[in-house]
Amino acid sequence: MKFATNPFQRSAKSLLVGLALATAASAIGCGSDDDQSLRVPSGFTEVTGVAGDFDLPALPTGRPGDLSLLDPAEREVVAAADARAPSLRSTKIQLWIDQPGIEVTVNQIKHGFTFGFPIELGRFREPGDLEWFTERMKEHFSLAVLESDAKWARVEPSPGERNFSRADADVAWAEDNGFQVKGHTLLWGIPMPLSSSALPTWAEDRYPSFDLSPAEQDELRATLRSFIQDSVRHFDRRLAYWDVTNETQQPLAQWFNVRLGPTIVNDAFAWAREADPDVQLVFNEWIVEVFTGFDSPTAADVRDRVLELLDQGVPIDALGQQAHFAPTIAFADPSVDISGRTRIDDYALALDTLAETGLPIHLTETNFISPDDPEMRAAQAEALLRLWWGHPSVEMIVFWGPWNKVAGRDEFDVGFWDDNRQITRHGEAVFSLLNDRWRTNVAATAGSDGRFDIDAYYGDYVAQWTVDGEIHHARFAVEAGSATAGVALVTP
Repeated sequence: MKFATNPFQRSAKSLLVGLALATAASAIGCGSDDDQSLRVPSGFTEVTGVAGDFDLPALPTGRPGDLSLLDPAEREVVAAADARAPSLRSTKIQLWIDQPGIEVTVNQIKHGFTFGFPIELGRFREPGDLEWFTERMKEHFSLAVLESDAKWARVEPSPGERNFSRADADVAWAEDNGFQVKGHTLLWGIPMPLSSSALPTWAEDRYPSFDLSPAEQDELRATLRSFIQDSVRHFDRRLAYWDVTNETQQPLAQWFNVRLGPTIVNDAFAWAREADPDVQLVFNEWIVEVFTGFDSPTAADVRDRVLELLDQGVPIDALGQQAHFAPTIAFADPSVDISGRTRIDDYALALDTLAETGLPIHLTETNFISPDDPEMRAAQAEALLRLWWGHPSVEMIVFWGPWNKVAGRDEFDVGFWDDNRQITRHGEAVFSLLNDRWRTNVAATAGSDGRFDIDAYYGDYVAQWTVDGEIHHARFAVEAGSATAGVALVTP
């Protein structure tokens, strides 16, 4: 573990592997040489408090899902994940304070684990909506994903005339509010009317044939290279991640593959890496175990394809698994029956199969759509989240539309808040995990030597204590990484 004293300026990589300590451990004494209990312990990171209390957000703690609605085999899988989770997401930390015997409250104010959501500012049309949304996202999440404004059809509606203004506005909003940003997506071969943002109409008109001439193929490849590299360079050093490809194995999204062959995937990653050597590049794909109705791609198909690409030297940094839990046909016809659901134990096998790539897994576009029964949906959502939380390969979860009013799939009531800003039943289950079960909030009394221990989830913290009637607080972070002795809280 590691402790940092400036938790609000960490890069994406620091949450995954840890950075060097923001402040070296101090060996400067706080008292006389004879009063060792008032000296900062050797090897501890010193954090000097600030006078005044810290305004903690009033987060909804929710109501857990009823896992008794699931079958015993499913509950067994969840229980196994719960048993793994503490070693993955938390650690025991030691704190010291220069006031022996005093009570200290320690509250987690942000998760170290990456939870995300999509942003598309054009969806906000009513006064007050963006302000309310911004505050709720800041309270719960750390990553904003460009939902549609960076896709080809949005950026280049006319050939050769690229306009990033909408994506620029999204990124600026995210940066202003302290979010990391993920770009989505550079190569998505799904035609109209299945998507209005993936492919420009002029490209579909210009390249209608599955059998392009060599000259036409060269022209299309050159256009794609220009678009991909312009996009990546336009946001130089401002994005933490890019979904380079999207659904390249999905049967309805083969527009690029049938015109340029499967090596266009290799090219897209190579072009993106050349444009920005540091941004994390993601292979994003659906699997039939989640998005049901097609025969392919299965989790095994995706695993094998990614392993093939890695063997060919393709620079894939993470595997994104689309998490729309719904029958495929529902996206074309929302009136279809969505009372069924994916079994948790079956899905757990698929998740393990994806993990065989050896890559970090990002759960992308997460929608809890099926089943439609509120209690079953809440149980399904909680079980899936606990499975992911306890899986060593899962490093990110992006919820695709936490507020239903601006969600891309609002017809399914996917939001954790409904159109009227009320928490939904499955939203309660999610918040019971994010804001209660997986968030450290403790009160502890320092010993005669000023020390006390707590079990802490990785993330950002504030400690508060009172001396002579005056409240003080100090902020620090607990991160995965190299070990250090502990955190020393110093009264100003």
